[in-house]
Amino acid sequence: MNQKVFLMKIQKIFKFFCIFLIGAGFILSAQVSRAQDAGEKSIAVMPYVKGKNPESIEETITRPYSSFCFDNESIKQSADRTLTRMLQTMLNRDFRGRVVPLEQAVDAFEIIKVDHIKDTPKVVLLKLGETLNTDYMMAGNVWRYTDRVGASFSAEKPASVAFAVYLVDMKTGRLIWTESYDKTQQALTDNLFNAKDFFKQGAKWLTAEELARFGMNKMFENFPLKQ
Repeated sequence: MNQKVFLMKIQKIFKFFCIFLIGAGFILSAQVSRAQDAGEKSIAVMPYVKGKNPESIEETITRPYSSFCFDNESIKQSADRTLTRMLQTMLNRDFRGRVVPLEQAVDAFEIIKVDHIKDTPKVVLLKLGETLNTDYMMAGNVWRYTDRVGASFSAEKPASVAFAVYLVDMKTGRLIWTESYDKTQQALTDNLFNAKDFFKQGAKWLTAEELARFGMNKMFENFPLKQ
């Protein structure tokens, strides 16, 4: 094979390779466009707050922080952080790639100036959502979170949790969904109507974190946003 023929073959291979790359780039661009056109929305979590409005759980997010009440002995010190991470994990599971990283949300939250006398969680949530430029924001509050006393097979005192979640549409500023979970674990012999949940929980005494996770999974069965 002479040098001229060899060079011509190399040129053909190079042209084919270039056409392939251009085509691949077009396909990738089309996929990105379709993903955007499909209306995939972003979502972020605001850190949980301790306490609730004594009049109505649903109104907690729209009432000033100063109106919240809770008993320190009824809430484990790390309960708010545990539930925040749990909520983030739930969203990451169902909306992979559309959830703002928790570290980013927490960093943005910590620089927001909050007037605890006048501001409500919703006011702060809307500010955070604007900073993060998200389509939806979630928040939550916890007013009871006590661990079991004893082991999983024999507890002297059961775990008990009570918390809520809220979903706000950033476009309208409206609260579009809220759900609460308030449960103290019971033995099967104490409440036969609770048999289904008892066996779903592994037929054992749960920790507060395990009970909270069970509750959050139940709450998300009614979550209005779909993948």
